[in-house]
Amino acid sequence: MATQTSLSASSSHSSTSSPLGWFLVGVALLLALMVGMISAFSVERSEATMARLLAEKGSSLIRAFESLLRTGLRSQVGIRLQVLLEEMSNNKDILFIAVTMPDGTILSHSNPTRLGEILQRDGQEMSPVDMEALNMGEAPQWRVFNMEGVRAFVVFQHFSPIPTVVPSGLPQPNIFLGLDVSPFEIARSRNRTQTIISASGIVLLGFACLLVLYYAQRARESRRKQRAAEGQIRVLEEEVRRRERLAAVGTLAAGVAHEIRNPLSSIKGYATYFGRLFEEGSENREAAHVMVREVDRLNRVITDLIGFSRPTDVRLQATSLKDVVDHCVHLLRQDAENRGVHIHVQVPADFPLAYIDPDRLEQAILNLCLNAIDAMPDGGMMSIRLEVLQRHLLLTIHDTGVGIAPESLAQIFTPYFTTKGRGTGLGLAIVYKIVEAHGGEISCASRQATEQIHGETTFSIYLPKSPPEKE
Repeated sequence: MATQTSLSASSSHSSTSSPLGWFLVGVALLLALMVGMISAFSVERSEATMARLLAEKGSSLIRAFESLLRTGLRSQVGIRLQVLLEEMSNNKDILFIAVTMPDGTILSHSNPTRLGEILQRDGQEMSPVDMEALNMGEAPQWRVFNMEGVRAFVVFQHFSPIPTVVPSGLPQPNIFLGLDVSPFEIARSRNRTQTIISASGIVLLGFACLLVLYYAQRARESRRKQRAAEGQIRVLEEEVRRRERLAAVGTLAAGVAHEIRNPLSSIKGYATYFGRLFEEGSENREAAHVMVREVDRLNRVITDLIGFSRPTDVRLQATSLKDVVDHCVHLLRQDAENRGVHIHVQVPADFPLAYIDPDRLEQAILNLCLNAIDAMPDGGMMSIRLEVLQRHLLLTIHDTGVGIAPESLAQIFTPYFTTKGRGTGLGLAIVYKIVEAHGGEISCASRQATEQIHGETTFSIYLPKSPPEKE
């Protein structure tokens, strides 16, 4: 698995709001809807149960009334009907009993004074149309009416005291039994109150759970942000220490490099002179040549020191980054071919101009490409790609070499840190300074090669689309 390190000269941080709040609102609305539906279903079921019990009671009373009449049909049916109605109405649960014709005319009533009058509903006499709208039948029905001056649970149906079929054309009387509606309404009110209390408790409990979840998530988010902030602080502290080391190395290089270069030139001159005094192939002449080579190596180190300590001022100008990359590839192609490294360049056709110092950035690209070629001793592929991002231009250099060890990856931009036997450890530090001077960022991701997987390394350079002073 690849590991990654990143250094940036100018970085910005943005935070995105979590959708937790909207999620909790949605859950709360769904909970309230579910509780409301369950509560409504519970109330409706309770009311239906109570209504069924009252309807069955009324139907039973009507059947009992009809049975009593059938046993006493031998004499004075009308008188016995009225007597039975008055007797049954003495039950405290029965408010009234009325037997009517289909047009609403009262044949018999628990209140004898109502005989011959028209059945009333909502304070008005019922018309034949109103009676027909009730859709009377042999099966009992029920409604809650304001009938006969009282609000009652009314059970009504065809009245059949004689166990024979009424001949066609003869009117079929109807019976209305008014029961006390207060138990029904009290049960309804109690059920609704209990349901509302239960639903409110469930909703409050649900909201409490949601609030606990919300604040727990807030606490986790706060801890995560705190850890992220601590990590950023550590990165910034490391960056400050890095800059201090770079400044110290630059000061040291500026003071020492020039002092060393002049004596080295003298040493090289005398070594060359004395080498000519000895015979070709002699041990003394070979020693002189070793001195010259070592002086040259020291000169290279000093040259790197001077380059590292050189001011980082850059002369930005609108430049084709593609031309800079192509020039680097031209310089590297022969060396890459000799080592079996294939170079692949990928640039969009409409890639814009970049505000860069072409000489300094070319130096950085060459350093990275030379490192990539050195990392592929057995050959491989080096890819150079340019991309246009929202606010940056991205230059990527990827190789299929041996990779970088995870413990070394965090130190690669540190001066004098090197894993090469003949390196000075200043190459990547110089690259970092050049990218920093352009107001850009550089990062590295690498996977070290093992026996099972191949290695790879990717350096990414982010350059601003516009000059830093204009941002």
